[in-house]
Amino acid sequence: MLDDIQKMGAEAARRGLSLLDCPYLKAHAMPGHTGEPPGEWIERVNAWEEGWKRESAQRGTKRSARPFAVSVARRRPDIPLPAA
Repeated sequence: MLDDIQKMGAEAARRGLSLLDCPYLKAHAMPGHTGEPPGEWIERVNAWEEGWKRESAQRGTKRSARPFAVSVARRRPDIPLPAA
């Protein structure tokens, strides 16, 4: 199962998403809402991030100094992003 989560993280990196787009960091997926043990949750977070980081390293992608840039653009496509 963790391999599948790593693949999801890698796919997110290929799509240009940031580390903060990890689905396990959303409030509804956190242990307080799901009831799962925190140790299992952090394993999922770490697996997703590992997949994201590996894919980013292979692609030579720089980690964004502005991690919200992609997410903000997705929510509000009518607002242009500032020049880098």
